[in-house]
Amino acid sequence: DDDNDDDDGGSESSCMFTECFSSQAPLLSPDKGTFTTAANALYNVRKTNNVQCPNMDVRSISDMGSYGILPTLLNQWQTTTKQITTKGALKPVSHALFPYISSYRDVLFADSTFENQGELLKLLALHSLNHVLKTRKTVLKNNAKLSKSEGGAVDVPKDQGFTRPKVLLLFPFRNVAHKFVHQVFKLALSGSKKQISNRKRFEEDYGSEGEERPNLAKSLSYQRLFLGNNDDFFTLGMAFAKNSVKLYTDFYSSDIIVASPLGLRNVIGAEGDKSRDYDFLSSIEVVSFFMCEVFLMQNWEHILHTIEHTNIKPVKDRGIDFSRVKDWLLDGNGAQYRQNLVFSSFITAELNSLFGGFGNHRGSVRVQPLSQPGILSGITVPVRQVFSRMPDRKADQSQLEYLTTQRFDSFTHSILSRYRGSDVKSVVIVIPSYFDFVRVRNYFKRESGSYGQLSEYSSNKSITNARRKFAEGQIKYLLTTERFFFFKRYKLKNVHHVIFYEPPIHPECYTHHTNMVDGPSASTTVLYNKFDGTKLERIVGEKQCKVLLNSSQTTHMIVSS
Repeated sequence: DDDNDDDDGGSESSCMFTECFSSQAPLLSPDKGTFTTAANALYNVRKTNNVQCPNMDVRSISDMGSYGILPTLLNQWQTTTKQITTKGALKPVSHALFPYISSYRDVLFADSTFENQGELLKLLALHSLNHVLKTRKTVLKNNAKLSKSEGGAVDVPKDQGFTRPKVLLLFPFRNVAHKFVHQVFKLALSGSKKQISNRKRFEEDYGSEGEERPNLAKSLSYQRLFLGNNDDFFTLGMAFAKNSVKLYTDFYSSDIIVASPLGLRNVIGAEGDKSRDYDFLSSIEVVSFFMCEVFLMQNWEHILHTIEHTNIKPVKDRGIDFSRVKDWLLDGNGAQYRQNLVFSSFITAELNSLFGGFGNHRGSVRVQPLSQPGILSGITVPVRQVFSRMPDRKADQSQLEYLTTQRFDSFTHSILSRYRGSDVKSVVIVIPSYFDFVRVRNYFKRESGSYGQLSEYSSNKSITNARRKFAEGQIKYLLTTERFFFFKRYKLKNVHHVIFYEPPIHPECYTHHTNMVDGPSASTTVLYNKFDGTKLERIVGEKQCKVLLNSSQTTHMIVSS
């Protein structure tokens, strides 16, 4: 850093940053086996029983200050945001999340929507900025003390990491990263002397190209998600000095790294790559995964790969002053001090596994809606909706075998057999996993020549041909993947029946395909088991889901008129 910082940081005794990230911050032992579950007006909150937040009832700007948020940031928050009412009260999402995020617990928030996305990005910008500016302020203050000592006896402060970056933020598309960075501009800069380096380049790279024209033939959720710059390959370094923001900084000169999972995976590389680099992730203290429901449709392995290479001791000596590196980093405990923030529209098995694997010593919090109403009200056509439960797992059967081989056997013998008659036509089969898609496709290659396929790897020409042949009745079965639906949202013609190989991850995939069926015998069939509870609940709702999972009957029908 090249200048002094005179920002007032408030009372250090009440600063969560100092409590959590000083070199002497104690390593706590969260009781992962015990939880407390509570409910407020909107959410169920499930947290580990170890660390209490100093003030849970955060309703106003003054309450936020009790967490040691920099006054300059709070002033900017109050003057630039629409998240507070005229009386200064926080909106419900900020009210629910701020205490947990600002106390550096791991947070899994499972109610991210397009309506609250701006509020979440603003909250994330506030937390990220407060963290890096507090870090910077601490280092500058200690530098000044060392300079004044003029070589005299003084305790060397333990205030640094192996590398400079402290916050890693993952976003699925450039358009979301663009929104976040603009939130940073609003909070970080005030007055007339504000400076942003490389802003023009940033707007060209991350802003929308030309006039934004939504595709009105697609659903509203699709338009909102993909409108603007939806490129998923990017990385961006950000550095902060007094009243200035520097963009496109080298990672090792950055305070915050903004990236997509694919862009970061390209930098991290794989075993054996000569140009791979991940030392810049060695001292990350806050990491955020924003819109995980999209990451699941991109490549979840990139998320896991990133975590595996975060908070590892550097491979190269990059001019590290080890005398000032925090003790808990030297001891290899960086991952236990790292805060992990996970935002998603819903909870999945993958998210549960990811979140449960974090080791934040301050504990964790899961915040999700009070109830799940389902999306059956979105079915607008008369159709018989059949839900068929697989046999329970046998005592000597592994879970993997049950979820793969047993599902395939149930599909081919119990479900597909109902549609083999000559009077059945135009059947769409939706398969969420590409690995299962390949297995089913190979089955159709052996057993039936009358099929087509639509996947994320299909060429435009093959997509056009498959859709045309199916619409004209030349092929009986059309196999497709959930990822293909997510990125294309095509409306198919001449659909009489839809089979869901398993409940889709995204509930809109169910309504999208169900609303395409037509004809007097129109039907849909969902093959499910007791491990599909969270996915099934998003479709039929919490109450009906319990019936489907626990009933002695294995087949249930819901008729929409």
